[in-house]
Amino acid sequence: MQKFDVTSPAFALSPASHSDPSTGSGQRPGPAPRLIVLFPASESISPELEHRIWEIARSLQLNVLLLSVTNDFDEEARLRRKLITMAAIIKDPNVSTDILIEHGTDWVKQVRKIWQKGDIVACYAGQKVGLLRKPLDQVLKSSLEATIYILSDYRPIKNPKRTFLSQFFFWSGSLAIVGGFFWVEAKLVQLPQDWAHSALIYVCVLVEFAVISFWSSLFK
Repeated sequence: MQKFDVTSPAFALSPASHSDPSTGSGQRPGPAPRLIVLFPASESISPELEHRIWEIARSLQLNVLLLSVTNDFDEEARLRRKLITMAAIIKDPNVSTDILIEHGTDWVKQVRKIWQKGDIVACYAGQKVGLLRKPLDQVLKSSLEATIYILSDYRPIKNPKRTFLSQFFFWSGSLAIVGGFFWVEAKLVQLPQDWAHSALIYVCVLVEFAVISFWSSLFK
């Protein structure tokens, strides 16, 4: 198991499965390998961890899939908004992002269903599963032939003034964008339920994703 520390310059070390393409063994047909991030529904959005996910993906040249599971349909809407926001923040010209929400509580089953050779799995520190509340990273390690990264909490060294202003403007703008689109979507919900209504909702979500992605890129 590998455990990353964002503050370390050794971040660019790749797992053994990422071979040099010049040898021929590193070439993999089919879909590009992904960093599958297991996002708990109860987890809050964290700029540090989002930046960490982006650094891992960029360092290892992986696309990012944000995966979450839930049995609560009311929670699903809030969870989807979290994942859309995270995906937009992580995305850049070299890192594509996608989200997936599955119904249920079995993380291992859902990961098995989508995992492909070359994919890397990242889970949050402290995630526990099953009746015995075993650490999710240990369960995944014993169930998959995959590299597992642990996204553990940390407190980076900061330039207080610059970091505070950057964080203030970033989150103020992000909240304004999310709030504005939430208001627009609330108005759209009141329209007659037909195909045009559904199309407008999807267009609104795509525009929101693009705007948040652009806003995030200004602070990277």
